[in-house]
Amino acid sequence: MKILRSSVPIWLGVFGGSIVLLAMFIKIPVHVGLWSKWFLEWRVILASFALTLGAGNLLRIHANRIRMKREAWMYSYVTIVALIGYTVLGILFKRTHPVYSFIFDNAYSPLSATVFSINAFYISSACYRAFRARNGHAAVLLLSGVIVMLGSVGIGYAIWPGFNTMTQWIMNYPNSAAMRGMNIGAALGIIGVSLRVIFGLERGHLGGE
Repeated sequence: MKILRSSVPIWLGVFGGSIVLLAMFIKIPVHVGLWSKWFLEWRVILASFALTLGAGNLLRIHANRIRMKREAWMYSYVTIVALIGYTVLGILFKRTHPVYSFIFDNAYSPLSATVFSINAFYISSACYRAFRARNGHAAVLLLSGVIVMLGSVGIGYAIWPGFNTMTQWIMNYPNSAAMRGMNIGAALGIIGVSLRVIFGLERGHLGGE
């Protein structure tokens, strides 16, 4: 059993990761390319199982909350009914059914917008702490943030139309450059972790062994 829990997953990761990596960067035999495609298809299947496992875990947590009458346990009924009901609706009537679209457009979309609106208050609080001009770098950040905010709302254009042009320049050049640098750093991190998995050095996904 220990072999099935440790050695087999490691060798599957080594074999599958190596095949997919080779197929991405070099010309390989046709049958090896088919293996790569097969592994990528299995990725979708495993993601579906993970989603199902997550839904089952969500049901278990809320069922326990109802059973133990924890704080705000009444809302767990809403969660369970919405999860099961919407899933059954999608399976029986497909995503193109008017009722399915109506619930998504008139329930999920407004609730999602509400959550993001609440997050705006936390973002504003974080900006207040970050934008205090303690030094030169913070002053530049403060000035850029104020310009972007004024250039993104109508009152900024009413004060001075140039705010819109300055906002576009900041977003297209300094902001894009910083975001690309962050994406490159994240990509290098992903490559490093992926190579550790392929070489069998990373075993965190096996339970920390």
